[in-house]
Amino acid sequence: MRYLASLIAASLLLAGTTHAEEHEGRRLAMPAKVNAAWKTECGSCHMAYPPGLLPGRSWNALMDNLSHHFGSNASLDKGTEAEIRQFLLYASSDRDTRPAKAAPGERIVTRITDTARFADWHEEVRADVFRRQSVGSAANCMACHRGAEQGNFDEHQVRIPR
Repeated sequence: MRYLASLIAASLLLAGTTHAEEHEGRRLAMPAKVNAAWKTECGSCHMAYPPGLLPGRSWNALMDNLSHHFGSNASLDKGTEAEIRQFLLYASSDRDTRPAKAAPGERIVTRITDTARFADWHEEVRADVFRRQSVGSAANCMACHRGAEQGNFDEHQVRIPR
């Protein structure tokens, strides 16, 4: 009887660990200390996307082309640019130790919506959902992911607007 109780307890513990690991990859925790320049500069036009959504090579490509940032000139002074780049590289997905990190050798992607991880996580979302007026586009993470600004993309907290 004692053996059976121990076996059940161990099974429950492992099941809980597996469940937590399954959802951990969708919670892209922000670094404990968020860079103020990144939050201010990147957040002035759009959500300041969590650095863990892209690998360092992608952040470098974005930072190298700020004068042509998706149709806008987002140029920064050299000091601010260096500070933000350092923060993005420090917290990028290839520095992440969780299973959902970017695969090495993946092509350089500068749109989060073009990443394999985005496609995997949104495979059940119809394209017309992203075109809804209440959503706007696939780049508007906050429309459905209420914790997006904190780097939380847990599917159990998603609310898709009508």
